[in-house]
Amino acid sequence: MNLSTFDPDAPQVSLSLMAHGMDLDATLTSGQSFSWKRTTLGHWRGWIDGRPCLVWRQGDALRAVGAGLNREAVSAYFNLDQDFDAITASFPDDPWLVKAQDFAPGLRILRQDPWETLCNFICSSLKQIVQIEQINHELRRVFGNEIGAGLHSFPDAARLSLATEAKLRTCRLGFRARHLYVAARQIASSEVSLDRIAQLPTADAREQLMRIQGVGEKVANCILLFAYGRAEAFPIDVWVERVLRRLYFHNNPRVKHERLRAFADTHFGPNRGYAQQFLFHWIRKDPTALPAEKVPMTRARKKPASPLSISLPPRKPLPAAKP
Repeated sequence: MNLSTFDPDAPQVSLSLMAHGMDLDATLTSGQSFSWKRTTLGHWRGWIDGRPCLVWRQGDALRAVGAGLNREAVSAYFNLDQDFDAITASFPDDPWLVKAQDFAPGLRILRQDPWETLCNFICSSLKQIVQIEQINHELRRVFGNEIGAGLHSFPDAARLSLATEAKLRTCRLGFRARHLYVAARQIASSEVSLDRIAQLPTADAREQLMRIQGVGEKVANCILLFAYGRAEAFPIDVWVERVLRRLYFHNNPRVKHERLRAFADTHFGPNRGYAQQFLFHWIRKDPTALPAEKVPMTRARKKPASPLSISLPPRKPLPAAKP
């Protein structure tokens, strides 16, 4: 979006769209977007197409209010035109996945801006969701354009490419500041084109994303799933690796990542990214989701006693001295 054309004083647009069963709370707290805050009234304040807005469920409708909003942008962001029944019908007959779906049947995958999604997941390494949200807020506050009282747009790659690594560190980035600084320069210089990636087959798109500093397989798959709508992308982070091992591989620590990847890519079908999101949200939010972990019992090995450690029999008491 071109922020030079955004007028925060423009009349507020109020939209009502069919929500098609979407659970707004589950969707916005499932670790895919980091710029939304829940209000005391249960509404959600965030950004769509670079525009600040307020969204909430009202009966069967999704309500959205904000300056300059349009129906197409809101529908695209929440993927309201997707055939969700067809997506879930493609899932395998898997009792664990059924449990995950039953926990949050209205969970949906968003279609977000690729650049902001790239930044969010570069910053996600060893961070909890609330910490990624804080980083997103700080990047906006420090580097974004102020477009209203307390409202700052997300900075583009050109803006961040002119920052210093030290300045980025003030946004709670830590070692990730270097990754984000280099990534911004790669995007700003068109060394890697996020627009071109959208036109590539998924495997080629993943390869291009992994050319960017700080982007490995997991981050690339997150970007493909949450920004480019590639439902076949299956990110495996520590949470998903845990659920795969525990539920499908008897918690076998010897199963390597490559085998987990091959299993996920074949078992969960063409819309496996959705399956991943159901499993990820379920195990994070439901403390009873995973069966109790069995800790293997090991027998203590008997060490040969050293001469100094041999227990000696007690000495017999000496006879009392005669008077």
